Amino acid sequence: MELSREQRALVDAAHRTLFGDPQIEALWLAGSLGDGRGDTFSDVDLLVLVVDGTVADVAQRYARNAATIAEPALVNQLYGGRILNVVTQQWQRFDITFVESGELGRFDGPRLTNVFNKGTRSPAPLPTQTYRAQPDRLLKLVYEFLRVLGLSVVVMGREEYLVGLKGVELLRQMTIDLMLEENGVGPAQRGGALHLNSLLTSPQREALENLPPISASRERIMAASGELAGLFLPRARELAARVAMEWPDAFEAATRRHLRERLNFSLPD
Repeated sequence: MELSREQRALVDAAHRTLFGDPQIEALWLAGSLGDGRGDTFSDVDLLVLVVDGTVADVAQRYARNAATIAEPALVNQLYGGRILNVVTQQWQRFDITFVESGELGRFDGPRLTNVFNKGTRSPAPLPTQTYRAQPDRLLKLVYEFLRVLGLSVVVMGREEYLVGLKGVELLRQMTIDLMLEENGVGPAQRGGALHLNSLLTSPQREALENLPPISASRERIMAASGELAGLFLPRARELAARVAMEWPDAFEAATRRHLRERLNFSLPD
């Protein structure tokens, strides 16, 4: 896709500033815009190759002087300052990741767009890997889903309904994670927090979007928990059969009994 005018202006400003820095060797457009999957709402992800041995100094320098690219309203230093997360005064968003040559192997060359390169070093293509759900990863997800359901007894007993809302959101996120496992979308392929629609199928999105809204009450929290269990458990069983995962029958039975005896609540079969 073509970059928007605002995105292009950020890339051009970064080009002008970073090209003139003798401690910087190369600049690539990364993230969803770098590999052509982005849209006008995407932030601008920049990958910067610095002279070996200078990464800490360069990153700190641009943390102090982000205005040389665009006037910041916010600068977050992440991962020891090696990544700058910037929001401009116009609420444009850009990230800068500073790396040395030995770290280029972590990046997939074909998914980057070259902005400039003063030398010859650049990321090579990474091996193509097809993601497949693994039994141990799926089992942990199932155990955690059942555990959060079981903790409803504590939440309802204490009338901690605000905590109950958090529990429902955990169940919803685990249901999304399960759907991504179904679709063969691995953790490294899931992108940022604001990118999900294209990773789910239309029926999956419809099932999630049609869940009714919840409120901080015993009835709605337990109803929402049951609805999510009705989505999660059959799908998880089907995927478990596909990947030869042994289902945790004993823990599921104990959780069902616990909810039934303490809350008079029955999970969908």
